[in-house]
Amino acid sequence: MNKKTWHVLALVSMVLMAGCATRPDIYYWGEYEQLIYDAYMEPGSADTATQIEKLTADIQEAAATGKRVPPGIHAHLGFLYAMEGKDSQSKAEFKQEEALYPESIPLIEGMLNRARQNEEKEL
Repeated sequence: MNKKTWHVLALVSMVLMAGCATRPDIYYWGEYEQLIYDAYMEPGSADTATQIEKLTADIQEAAATGKRVPPGIHAHLGFLYAMEGKDSQSKAEFKQEEALYPESIPLIEGMLNRARQNEEKEL
């Protein structure tokens, strides 16, 4: 092979290798994944107060490290606050989820509508 072919081959190899490089996580997951896993695999393994504490710590750590929180964390936290009867905090977390991830709006609005319907039934 001539010198030009080697240069082209080296360039193509570098481009291919760069495409295989791993990128750092863009989200700070903290304990969120484990909490979700445990909730499904071992229901009741963590009470709502413990989950709220862990998720709040994860959100603070994400801010401290400059990473985004993963999709769903604020919605999950909002759900937990609703279970604790903390409606204003619940709604604030749902609105935060919508602000960060606009694609979640149909889900969040559906959850809020069902919550309103349940409140109306109780009255």
